[in-house]
Amino acid sequence: MSIAKQSQKADGLPELLERLEPEFGRIVARFQVPPQDAEDLVQDLLVLFLTKRAEIATPEAWLAGTLRLRCILYWRKRRRRLFESLDETLLDELTGPREPRQEREDLSRDLSRAIRRLPDRCRSLLRLRYGLDCDVPEIAERLGYSPTGIRKIASRCLSALTNQILASNPRLGIAK
Repeated sequence: MSIAKQSQKADGLPELLERLEPEFGRIVARFQVPPQDAEDLVQDLLVLFLTKRAEIATPEAWLAGTLRLRCILYWRKRRRRLFESLDETLLDELTGPREPRQEREDLSRDLSRAIRRLPDRCRSLLRLRYGLDCDVPEIAERLGYSPTGIRKIASRCLSALTNQILASNPRLGIAK
């Protein structure tokens, strides 16, 4: 592509962004992305758009659709970080005492209470994974699932456990 054509295409970018600004606002509001993170998502989106612009047939549709996807991925990543920190907390709790006895007992009681409110399948999986330190194939065999399905089930169980903990401890204040 000639430099003149690239310049012509780049000239239309401010107008395109001005037209799409309300749509971008609706998308990030719908997904409840915090403003500072929404700005980062839009900036990353624009960088990606500029690198792929020559391949994009309908910029408006591509930008809106890609921003929706980026918002979905944003929340998946945040939830994954929360699950991983919960996973780490569970492992730390099981490895031994580090905090004072009272704090450890409080954490253990809160964790037990949250686990009791989970469905049987989740309680069994968590007991096997963390209580008995079983690996994925062994958990799959004991629960009657395929090994590939256990990872997804474990993720759902950790999500349910996280939701139980957050519901019983609103002071943690982590949304979505």
